[in-house]
Amino acid sequence: MAALALALGLYQLSRPNMLFGVSEYDDGAYFGSAIRLVNGALPYRDFVLVQPPGFTLLASPVALLSHLMGTDASLAVARILMPMVAALNVVLVGVLVRHRGPVATLVTTGVMTVFPAEIHATHTLLLEPFLDLFCLVGAVRIFDGDRFTSRTRSLVMGGLAFGFAGSIKGWALIPVLAIIVLCLPQVRRRLMPFASGVALGFALPTLPFALLAPASFYREVVSTQLGRIAGSGRVGVGTRLGDLTGSSSLTPNAGSSLGVAIVLLAALIALTIATVVWRGGHPTTFESFVFGSMLGIGVLLMAPAEFYDHYAAFFAPFAAMAVGCGVGLVAARATRRVAMAVAAVGVLALAANQVRVVSGLHGTDLTSTVGAVIPAHSCALSDSAAYLITINRFVSDRPGCADNITDPYGTTISNGGRTAAAVAVWQHAIENADYLVLYSIRNGRIPLVPALRAEIADDFSSVKTGSLMVFVRNGFPIG
Repeated sequence: MAALALALGLYQLSRPNMLFGVSEYDDGAYFGSAIRLVNGALPYRDFVLVQPPGFTLLASPVALLSHLMGTDASLAVARILMPMVAALNVVLVGVLVRHRGPVATLVTTGVMTVFPAEIHATHTLLLEPFLDLFCLVGAVRIFDGDRFTSRTRSLVMGGLAFGFAGSIKGWALIPVLAIIVLCLPQVRRRLMPFASGVALGFALPTLPFALLAPASFYREVVSTQLGRIAGSGRVGVGTRLGDLTGSSSLTPNAGSSLGVAIVLLAALIALTIATVVWRGGHPTTFESFVFGSMLGIGVLLMAPAEFYDHYAAFFAPFAAMAVGCGVGLVAARATRRVAMAVAAVGVLALAANQVRVVSGLHGTDLTSTVGAVIPAHSCALSDSAAYLITINRFVSDRPGCADNITDPYGTTISNGGRTAAAVAVWQHAIENADYLVLYSIRNGRIPLVPALRAEIADDFSSVKTGSLMVFVRNGFPIG
């Protein structure tokens, strides 16, 4: 199953322009933060980062390669690593359930391999696969079969992994809370070692940055994320269920996707109930962790107004383990060979469907358009860092170019949206830039109020480059 996950990931990157081109907004913000860091700028102090710094630190060794091969090639190297992360996550869920037998192991690893959100999340640098990775590493250290490990050191090490997962994205708090509840009432023996590991795993990568810019850290990582819960433009329940169950990749339209999602959700609930009933109403510690985390993450992903399909990748490992454990118990009455055969055929059929879905993917190559307009090492500003990273125009010879803006949308929302404060931030950045690359002047990533649009019209000339708008400061060269 790990080999199949690796193959699906590599096939995904083989699609047109998926390795070197633009395929996502978030990867530019995340990998861009690592590039800024290895070039001497610090998150929260020198530029806005609306997530904890764990991923920025994790990606920094690859970002260092940009000094040798440019930001475009270093991003491609990082993308090549993502199928390996997917394969490792498959191995880890298999390790966690292998004590339940071959049927449970095959089903769990199979679901993890073909889960659409998990595949999509590994097409480039997104946070959820790494969040999965460190949560699963932590769980492997903490659980010994269906029970907690009896070794204090393993509890601490597992806590460290969960803590670092929290430094990547705060969502790791859900499985952490599930384990804390299960540790009770054995506070000294279990809870204290685990909790101390979590605290240390989160504090070590996070505290240095937070201490250097405490107000900015709180505003960007805490206040901004809480503000997104009640944001405008709420994504519908049908879309969320389609991604959480994977039905969105199985059906041709939203209506049928919702129907299939409801069926799949009902099956998941039925398997969970069957597992609990099988245990006489007393699920094992491991099952309680899986079910509790799955439920908590499901509720979490229903809460914010914003929702993107790769969010469901954090739901994937817990849903896969829940399905695997349930099917493993139900299939115990059947012959092992029949159950294995049915599971294998199902996984291969779903993998074939994912090949069909992935075959239509493509990125956008901006080298011959935007790259031809902006000279190397110039000071450019964009409403998506990925536009500049993929053409090796993200790093400038001018220190502090365009205020080091890395996540345009995050910069805007952390400064209040279309407020005077946010407009002032962008006005200063535009005044310090010589080239602008914009997807739209009204997409919300930059609060381009009439005053800013007028300033761009007065000081810049527009150069047509396909679907993007490129503006060159008057008097500066083109190409």
